[in-house]
Amino acid sequence: MATVPVIPFACANDAPDTSPTCKGKGQLACGNCHLVLYCGKECQKAHWSAHKTVCKSSIGKSNWRPDWDRECRDPAWASGAAQTNAHNPYGGGVFLWGNVPAIDVLRLAENEGVTYDEDIQLLFAASGDLRNVVKTISELPATTRQEIRITINDKEFAVVARNVILLLFVLDTLSVATPNGGKSRFLVAEALIHLWYSAFVPASMLSMVRNVVRPFISDICTKIANKNPAACLGKSWTFASGRSLRLVLSKDQWLRLDRMLCAHDLTWERAKDVRHAVVLAPERSDFRDRWDFNEPTPFSRIAKGRFREDGLLLPFGHSRVGFDTPNILLFQNSETWLMNDKADPLDGWPVWEVLRHPSPAKEDRYGKLYAYLCETFEGFLDRLATLDIHFEMYCVDARELKNHLAPDKFMRIEASNISDVAHLGVGETLSCLSPLLQPPQSNPHATLISLFLNAVLEIAKRTGANSNPIYTKAAMKYLPIPDISSLLKSQGAETYRLWDARHFFIDLDMLFGLYRQCFYFDNLSTQLGVSEKECNTIVEKWPIRLKLRHGQDGAQEEFMVLLGSNFSGTERYVEWKRKGAKN
Repeated sequence: MATVPVIPFACANDAPDTSPTCKGKGQLACGNCHLVLYCGKECQKAHWSAHKTVCKSSIGKSNWRPDWDRECRDPAWASGAAQTNAHNPYGGGVFLWGNVPAIDVLRLAENEGVTYDEDIQLLFAASGDLRNVVKTISELPATTRQEIRITINDKEFAVVARNVILLLFVLDTLSVATPNGGKSRFLVAEALIHLWYSAFVPASMLSMVRNVVRPFISDICTKIANKNPAACLGKSWTFASGRSLRLVLSKDQWLRLDRMLCAHDLTWERAKDVRHAVVLAPERSDFRDRWDFNEPTPFSRIAKGRFREDGLLLPFGHSRVGFDTPNILLFQNSETWLMNDKADPLDGWPVWEVLRHPSPAKEDRYGKLYAYLCETFEGFLDRLATLDIHFEMYCVDARELKNHLAPDKFMRIEASNISDVAHLGVGETLSCLSPLLQPPQSNPHATLISLFLNAVLEIAKRTGANSNPIYTKAAMKYLPIPDISSLLKSQGAETYRLWDARHFFIDLDMLFGLYRQCFYFDNLSTQLGVSEKECNTIVEKWPIRLKLRHGQDGAQEEFMVLLGSNFSGTERYVEWKRKGAKN
């Protein structure tokens, strides 16, 4: 890999305008911002002229306030014809990154048991990115020896295309023997991080991916040239390692995937402008200020701002030199930024696991995520290299999966949030997917996992529960109000921050109970031969809600991290089983 490895973190005195540059290991954090690391005091002093702009930035001060608050004006979402929901996304509507933390969908120890030796069949029915696949494979018990078959589907071509390219790249790379397998695997993990999350990558990295992946795709496109454009065509590849991947696409989708892998003329300058038109849109500055005001610490605002600016998932103090080629997995040969302006790599992984990652640069949350992903992806690659594992991928609506897959097949089905009313809804999700789940006589632990992202907030809004002042009062215990008169300003930043925090304290179980009644869960259970598990055994019912009570050790930090995230704290998982199965 023709890039400088990021780990161990480098001394920050390695900027292109620093002469001479240091190639030492970063181990001493800046005592003010805790965003960058140095090998020693001399490099810290030498780098101060470059670093002081960041370290002394006004947004990194505890008394920073959004522009609209300082200017005593209405923010953009509350003024005149521009009035809108302050949390509505802006930009593209494609979810290329996960928006809830990755989960291990198997958890064999808590279900079938670590001695389970039957073949494993998993379905990710509306996968989004591959984070749940990665998490599940990387956490398989060391004793796992059986065959594992993983079916992955999403209706969004842009999502499937990314997943296919990443898997083909990984499977082919793992099949090539190298004299230094450990180092090679580490570099593949670093490449995966950038291909997954960085808007720009080194040209050599993109060239390598094209050289690896495009021959697989172009060969198929040549063979199907005379096929009907709507024809559904499948191709299976078996790699030298014994792993395999089967991909089923329409002819048009195969050709589109091939075009995506071709060289294109989207320059760094143009791609930067396209991305900035969404993530740094001038008309969204008040929105960004609102989110930044909610950040857990002043310097975490700066870390987030840097990611917005350059789009590179790197430690804060690492050089950006060489990351100058638009990432085709994010731009996809298009002059459109596909994601919205709140999309954040931190949303897709367990935030507390990430933040606990040891680093002297304690405010560099994206650097911690980088280190966490290096370990996670290396674990995924290690397991992938040793397990008998096979993938099958489709790009169809979840309702069409029954036309491709046999019933009674899967021990786990992960359905993301397609059970929300904005998508298929709970009834249609269960109707389409539950017949694919193994029956209880085959596997009493077989589980369909559904996520309700919006259910509680929809019911809270409908019933007015979100306006109950008792919830705002609960939030005030956590939020230091330097001047109580600031709360008298209806458009003040402090007022909005309390408003954003109030739903952390609503009665989640009561509101989801109302949702369950509104959508006739009990009737659906009878009609479709499924039932809710009384106790979840795969993922917590409320995995992101506040766990600690006010005053307990860590409660304030837990609250501030949740407030600064894109999570609502009301995300609800429901696990379903076919009738006759044990809980």
